[in-house]
Amino acid sequence: MRRRLITMLAVLALGGAALALPHAAAADDPGAVYVAIGDSEAAGTGNLPYVDQSCLRSKKSYPMLLAATSGVPVSSSACAGATTTQVATGQLGDLGPATQLVTLTAGVNDLDWQGVLAACSSAGTDLACGAAMNAAAVALQGVPIGIGQLLGAVRTLAPNALIVVTGYPMLFGEVVNSCSVGNYQGVSVKFSSAQAAGVNAGLWQLNSAVQAGVGGYVGQTGDPGVRYVDVVGAFDGHGLCDSGSRWISGLVPGQPVVDRGFHPNAGGQQAYADAIALALASM
Repeated sequence: MRRRLITMLAVLALGGAALALPHAAAADDPGAVYVAIGDSEAAGTGNLPYVDQSCLRSKKSYPMLLAATSGVPVSSSACAGATTTQVATGQLGDLGPATQLVTLTAGVNDLDWQGVLAACSSAGTDLACGAAMNAAAVALQGVPIGIGQLLGAVRTLAPNALIVVTGYPMLFGEVVNSCSVGNYQGVSVKFSSAQAAGVNAGLWQLNSAVQAGVGGYVGQTGDPGVRYVDVVGAFDGHGLCDSGSRWISGLVPGQPVVDRGFHPNAGGQQAYADAIALALASM
């Protein structure tokens, strides 16, 4: 798979992977060949060392891993906390007619997801959890629109690029009774089986919304150069409560490791990179 990925990205870098897209006129700044945009998942937040402290962007993020494997440098603007709107308005500066690959992970910050996790754990209450879930469900309705608008903005600036949009992994595996995820401010935080199932269900809905945004954009534009990559299967057996090695970090006290909480660790970032590499290799 590694050889096929290198070949695929090498072809992209040479402009040989021609898509049925209009060719843009040459510009003073043609853009980077591989551009990564998105939120903390794409930034690799929680995995030291950081190459950009302000965005918690890690040297071990999946775009960096893909770049290292392929030998094609990446220009990443991914930033922790970014919404689809913030990605569209603040992260597209490296795109251009020379851009051949764009990877994107976004959507979770369009919801108050951290608020959901806090409310729907032992640190919250049933009432607070219900309210947080309801608010997230309302916000979720805007995710397909946000993704579609973001894809349109990317395509305008990078008319020749293959755009890969990923979903999110499930946080929890099989929870029989409860799952401890560490402690926050000296208090142990746990999720019951019902709470863990509810969080996973919310992530399934988020992935469906992201995929709907991709499908809606492609359906409206006929754009052949956009792909959705589901990463759920890549994390099977490696959630917070699975018996296998965790590829999602629990809560870790202290600075700067507090950023790790509920984010893919180094193994999880590699799983992201592998899932995208597999998708690229099969195209």
